[in-house]
Amino acid sequence: MKKTFLRELRSGLGYMSAVEKRISEVILSDSKSFITYSLSELSEKAGVSQGSIINFANKFAGGGFPSLKMKVAAAISEVEDEKPFSNVSGSDTAADIFNKTADNICDALKNTAVMNDADTLGEVCEMILSAKKVEIYGVFRSAVVATDFYYQLLQLGIPASFVSDVLTCAVSASMLDRDSLVIAVSSSGQTQDVIDAVKLAKANGVPVVALTSYRSSPLAQLSDKVLVASPSGNSLSTSATEVRISQLALTDTICSYLISKIDADGNKSYYRMHEILKMHNVRD
Repeated sequence: MKKTFLRELRSGLGYMSAVEKRISEVILSDSKSFITYSLSELSEKAGVSQGSIINFANKFAGGGFPSLKMKVAAAISEVEDEKPFSNVSGSDTAADIFNKTADNICDALKNTAVMNDADTLGEVCEMILSAKKVEIYGVFRSAVVATDFYYQLLQLGIPASFVSDVLTCAVSASMLDRDSLVIAVSSSGQTQDVIDAVKLAKANGVPVVALTSYRSSPLAQLSDKVLVASPSGNSLSTSATEVRISQLALTDTICSYLISKIDADGNKSYYRMHEILKMHNVRD
């Protein structure tokens, strides 16, 4: 799990402020040299104030500048060789692009596996099983993931609903109670309409699970459990696509686990739904 910190910094670059991004890029460009820098040296190299570095350290390392250096040092020994940021070039063939895409997706899934521990995944699954209603929020690109997750839960006989309309999210959230569960899908974790709906749900005591790519995002900070869908970190231009695939991999994993937990004798919902779909020859 030591590799998580540097992976998270790389994965979160697209969502950081300009100052945070400059500090992160110095760390990621030469992590071994970074741990030798003084506060003033880092300030000069990153082009930011010393106060900004302290704020960064408090936010991402849970302490001051020494804590940040210790966290980076702990990660260096187990970090795999990282590929440089690379975008598709004009000379690439369609086959070249496919191979790069496949490599990036594999790296994204490996990062996602590292960033989500077994306990959190298991706890999210148990929250879904124990909820009387699961409500999933996602707008724009995140709506694709949220819709797919909704249909999978529905097929399992789990009472779920999907809301993507920005006004309906808030209205629906305000009517939930503590026996419900909200799953909020937002790649950036900064989608204000989703955040507003989550705040309303939290005010009613509703537990919230965030599915995001940025663990330090406003949505993640509001949520009871956070699942991190990571990009590869190899290319900023393909980051959004990689996060979407990582999100789908996480939701597929959850549903596969849920199937294994459903008792054929104790819970007939899944089997009843299966028979209904089979009657209508639904195989999609």
